[in-house]
Amino acid sequence: MSLASAPSLARTLSEWTFDPVIVCALVASALLYVLAVRRARRRWPGTRSVSFLAGLAVVSVALLSGVDGYADSLLSIHMAQHMLLVIVAPVLLAWGAPVRLALAASPRRGRRRIAAVLHAAPVRAALHPLVGSVVVCALLLGTYFTGLFALTLRNATVHELEHAALLLCGLVLFVPLVAADPLPRPPTALARLCSLTLVMTAMVVVGAVLSFQGSVRYAHYAATARAMHISALGDQQLGGVVMWFGGGLLGAVLTVALVGEALFVEERRQRRRDLYAAVPTASGRGGGAGLR
Repeated sequence: MSLASAPSLARTLSEWTFDPVIVCALVASALLYVLAVRRARRRWPGTRSVSFLAGLAVVSVALLSGVDGYADSLLSIHMAQHMLLVIVAPVLLAWGAPVRLALAASPRRGRRRIAAVLHAAPVRAALHPLVGSVVVCALLLGTYFTGLFALTLRNATVHELEHAALLLCGLVLFVPLVAADPLPRPPTALARLCSLTLVMTAMVVVGAVLSFQGSVRYAHYAATARAMHISALGDQQLGGVVMWFGGGLLGAVLTVALVGEALFVEERRQRRRDLYAAVPTASGRGGGAGLR
């Protein structure tokens, strides 16, 4: 990527590279999902399919477009890339409910194997919302407040591993929070809200440090920003804003969604209780009489 000037949004999204490993993984994931939709025993919701494919598209934007190319030159774009990988793509992929789809498309033996995997002790532990939130918080704080971030800028292999870790940890976090797939122990609304709050707090901390620090935190970006004739400190502050307000906004949206879902579930339960109470029993009283 040219370092003559800071890239515009259109320029960032119009410059693409070809990585055969990433492209093959994305195409294979999309094909498997589409084939499973066609084999599903029941009509599969189109919104699920759109969400999963959109998640794959977000991963491709983060890793194959100019976002990845300019991430090494501008911290603000690097932070936006991390947001795409750890929040946006995992939420969309999780809402696509690939495990539920696999169950719907598999024969009985396949469903038993999938259920066995879901109920395995390591999987049950990984799907606890507290585990996902702790892992993501440790990854974010450990990346930006240690020498790991500078290492990723010098070593391409470590940088690629960082991308994989962000996406994987994001999935571990959001699969139980979104709860579109069947879980061995579905988390309560309170547990999901606490988990999300913990992660958003870590993002706010990272964003605040980058926004209010009076010097350039990563020497690498001082040189690249100077080559683009822009302020490295200003770019760092913008990166902090991306993490701070971007993470906070997404967290607020998800929090509202979780609260709305909890209210909907409680309303549905109340309707069932009211219906049960209104049904006459053999004694002539409502079905809820025995509950008193």
